Amino acid sequence: MKIGSHIKKNLFLSFPIMLSQLGHITVGVVDSIMVGKIGVTQLAAVSLSNSLFGFILLFCIGLSYGITPLISSANNNQKYISRIFFHGIIMNMIFTIFLILLVINLKNYLLYLGQDSAVLNYTFPYLDLICISLIPLILFQTFKQFIEGLGFTKPAMYISIFSNVINIILNFILIFGMFGFPRLEIIGAAYATLISRVLMFILIFFYCLISKRFSKYIVNVKLLFNISSFKKIFSIGFPSGLQYIFEVGAFSVATIMIGSIGAHALAAHQIALNLASITYMIASGISSAAMISLGYYYGKNDIVELRKSGHSNFYLVLILMTISGLIFIIFRNLLPQLYVGDLAVIEIASILLIIAGLFQIPDGIQAVGLGILRGIRDTKIPTLVTFISYWIFAIPLSYFLGFTLHLGIVGIWIGLFFGLTLSAIFHVVRFNYLTMIKN
Repeated sequence: MKIGSHIKKNLFLSFPIMLSQLGHITVGVVDSIMVGKIGVTQLAAVSLSNSLFGFILLFCIGLSYGITPLISSANNNQKYISRIFFHGIIMNMIFTIFLILLVINLKNYLLYLGQDSAVLNYTFPYLDLICISLIPLILFQTFKQFIEGLGFTKPAMYISIFSNVINIILNFILIFGMFGFPRLEIIGAAYATLISRVLMFILIFFYCLISKRFSKYIVNVKLLFNISSFKKIFSIGFPSGLQYIFEVGAFSVATIMIGSIGAHALAAHQIALNLASITYMIASGISSAAMISLGYYYGKNDIVELRKSGHSNFYLVLILMTISGLIFIIFRNLLPQLYVGDLAVIEIASILLIIAGLFQIPDGIQAVGLGILRGIRDTKIPTLVTFISYWIFAIPLSYFLGFTLHLGIVGIWIGLFFGLTLSAIFHVVRFNYLTMIKN
């Protein structure tokens, strides 16, 4: 296949995953837009909550990625695929429940990190509910990775779109107290999230149970505990989860830094981060598709097509992220107005969107690079590099620029931009090096 054919194939494979991945982040975006109409304080609470929740959400999503390349390279071995799927559910649930309990119990320490007390009064109950919603979401995610590993990416997309429509409707009803329901404001947004995610899991569960192409892996399978299956999933999933932790954790620390500046800065940060998160999920969709396609060629030991597929994914994300970066920069003064009417917040957010526009390319390339390397079972070194990029370089630089040089929120975002760029360069070099050796 030529590179152009690979690009078309990968776009076809990744587009449904993009929309499905966007479903995860759209919940937070919709919450921010609707809650932003109530006030800056509640919008800041959503920002703080989602930054902390993003920690465990993306770690658990990363953990579920351990399932997909194993299934995509299994050559339709029914017993093996079933074993990977069921052991994946067990592993994902253990980590999910542990992390939910951890965040719920540790959230009170935010009181000692200089956060606005009025913001925290809204943060705590909202955070509790969206943490609970992680259980049905990760169950959905496990089923999603299972069927995507088999090459079927559209079912999860349709379910994600439907559940997000439900979430928007419930947000409107519960936040603003429509049709006789009480006006719950930020708590209404949390209940809407919980209900829509329970619905997501129910729909994909029954879809897989009814569909003959998937039910054979679920029904009448003799499941025995197999430590080898756990090790295989863990060896890919755990480093993938850590990769997300290191990146999202850096943004969460940045959010806490910005929270000490003030509610207006935090609200502006949430707007810019929300918009950047939308395009990140596009890159994440390409990353997931890359993991599937490269996992397939890896199982076939076809290094020539594997290299072509990897490079085509880099080209694809470069094109799409360049477009999104231009949109951010051109419409930087208009996009924040979708969230708030506060002129001070809009002014800060418009400056941040210039930086967000510039880091679209490195952000997309590093995200896709991680998916490509996962597909060829390379996770340990990329995880270490991700840690170094964000925690050894980006966070200290953000603090230095933001507080020592008094650049404030702009300095903090420049530091994050540096970490993304460093990570992107490494992943491209790493993929080329490993595949040249094998070739």
